[in-house]
Amino acid sequence: PTQLGFRMPAEWEPHSQCWMGWPERPDNWRDNALHGQRVFAKVASAISKFEPVTVCASAAQWDNARSQLPHIRVVEMSMNDAWFRDTGPTFVVCDEGHAEHKVAGNDWEFNSWGGEGCYKDWSLDILVARKILNMERLPSFQNDMILEGGSIHVDGEGTCITTEECLLNRNRNPTMTKEQIEEELKICLGVRKVIWLPQGLYGDDDTNGHIDNMCCFVRPGVVVLAW
Repeated sequence: PTQLGFRMPAEWEPHSQCWMGWPERPDNWRDNALHGQRVFAKVASAISKFEPVTVCASAAQWDNARSQLPHIRVVEMSMNDAWFRDTGPTFVVCDEGHAEHKVAGNDWEFNSWGGEGCYKDWSLDILVARKILNMERLPSFQNDMILEGGSIHVDGEGTCITTEECLLNRNRNPTMTKEQIEEELKICLGVRKVIWLPQGLYGDDDTNGHIDNMCCFVRPGVVVLAW
């Protein structure tokens, strides 16, 4: 991606729409996800006031999601759970260069947060990024490295922040060194510098220390940190 001029934009940069999954797993969500669905619907509705939103729901949940989101595009998609920040594509943009498309996506490998995460079968989640990119007819950069979108943050100007606890965990990419992982981030995200924090939030056993529930860039050179 970097050689073609692509970079991962910062979250505050303009973008054309938001993708969300629709929760339903009774083993992960209380009361058959009824409460979670209400919250997701409120979030989707709030975002839709500023940009288009696409919500993906399983065949069994499509009617339910459609009824709660009457003014939002709802598409049918099979998935294991609704965490699209982790399972969806990492979108990258080409501001300059000679790429035919100005938007593309990194399609990482996924193993349910280390292979012993929230659920044992992630065979549907591993296809989410590919399906989204196919629906949008965007180029896909396939990558064999296991990575969840919530494990990285960028400032859009060449800096990425992540945690050693997650990306260097032996349950992700045991054959890769820190230097190899950092180089892959630079190639795929268009960054020049990677800031490694030793750990994420204390007790974050589900994701092994994702950066996205600990700190994030709010503008270049400035982060907000949970303390």
